[in-house]
Amino acid sequence: MNNSRQEMGRSLAAKWKHRFMYVLIFLGGRGVAYLFLYPLVFCYTLMPSVRKKAAAYLHRRFTPKNQWQFLKHTYLLNLTFARTLVDRAALGILGNTEVISTEEERNLCRRLVAEGKGLLLLSAHAGCWQMAVNLMQFLPVKKHILYYRNPKDHDKTVAEHSGKEAPFTFINPAGPLGGIVEMMAALNRGEAVCAMGDRVFGEEKNAVFVSFLGGTIRVPYSFYRLAGATGAPIVVMFFPWLGRGKFGSLTSLVLRVPECGAKKEAYVPFAQQFVDALGEFCIKYPYQFFNYFDLWENNNAADD
Repeated sequence: MNNSRQEMGRSLAAKWKHRFMYVLIFLGGRGVAYLFLYPLVFCYTLMPSVRKKAAAYLHRRFTPKNQWQFLKHTYLLNLTFARTLVDRAALGILGNTEVISTEEERNLCRRLVAEGKGLLLLSAHAGCWQMAVNLMQFLPVKKHILYYRNPKDHDKTVAEHSGKEAPFTFINPAGPLGGIVEMMAALNRGEAVCAMGDRVFGEEKNAVFVSFLGGTIRVPYSFYRLAGATGAPIVVMFFPWLGRGKFGSLTSLVLRVPECGAKKEAYVPFAQQFVDALGEFCIKYPYQFFNYFDLWENNNAADD
């Protein structure tokens, strides 16, 4: 699986191109930046290396009948991703973003936090997760993000754009034990931890096999074991992009994981529930799954 640290979170565009887009947003707003995206994304879509990144997902989600259909799906996926990046930058530069969510969802998270066991918010590389983590002030506890920042990532964070302190702290999965110690300590203090459940960071022994879009993929199981050990509830939530400067929130399910010991097979049902929810998101928002590598590669043996 092409999932090395060197590739994860690496910027495709050069640093000066990122800076150019930031200037466009500052001077002309989202509208001007969006217009520039159409030819830019088209040029990138013509690059074989770019088309390869999302090919596995697009073939499984759409089963395109010819190369033209595949190019169309690739372009629309990349265009949507580019728009979310523009909106993330605009959140820091301009400060105006609309979040479409329900008070019921916010109250659910507040009630779970009030239990005092902490809260594990599990999402995926889909939709506007990069913006959403900056707009969770409704949670009345300290927040942490499990996040690896590639040295070759040229994209600025929302806090770097705004000059304000980020409303969360980072936990580095490249640290000792993959950040487990820091996450457990935060949950034991009753705090919130946000993480992505669709990508394995580190050794494959930390993953379990689950079914996704007609094939088998690997996903981490440590989050479910962590929830079982601490008693923290898991909220599975996704954040679809809904248009210029808008995104929503979808609370798919709440997982209560019992203490299951060290055997990772015991946590497969919970990982499968998460991936099933992600699959439903991909059906409703097919151009908003941005895990740009072949999740199914070398997993065929698991289907036997």
